[in-house]
Amino acid sequence: MFNQHYCKILVLATFVFAASQSVACSRPVATSTSTSANTTAREGDEKSVEEDILFYVNKFRRTKGLKPLEISNVISIEARDHSKSMATGRRNFGHDGFESRVDDISKKLGTVRAAAENVAYGNLSAEAVVDGWIKSPGHRKNMLGDFNLIGIGTARGKGNIVYFTQIFINKPAATAKK
Repeated sequence: MFNQHYCKILVLATFVFAASQSVACSRPVATSTSTSANTTAREGDEKSVEEDILFYVNKFRRTKGLKPLEISNVISIEARDHSKSMATGRRNFGHDGFESRVDDISKKLGTVRAAAENVAYGNLSAEAVVDGWIKSPGHRKNMLGDFNLIGIGTARGKGNIVYFTQIFINKPAATAKK
């Protein structure tokens, strides 16, 4: 059984040094109530949802002939912290603090050529949130961008709503640390 839920999605164009742009949009995203791999995120399984998001993002990239992104714990910590901040209301839903997250990542990983971020919230499965990002031109552009590392973080907020953050990084291969 599928129900239609609306997921507010903000788009951040690829961030290169100090240039960024934000655009707002809304779109319906289907969610599943089954107990398969497409189940919505529940308490305690956020890590599994994050792994599933990586799977669906890389599956999509492969269909376009792109290399898979490697998960980075350093970047995922930043993504989780941002999702937690939105879920608890410490930050509004969106990209506030993106430059600071990229600075923190750069301090730990070294030179970062480019970075981008996708966020979403809703009662969504990993597959549904990735599908919503694919259908949104700005999010899609980020997922298909010239990146080699990704961080993914989820957090549950009021009303059992899940907040999702993806951070994409282009890190020179010779110096890439995860």
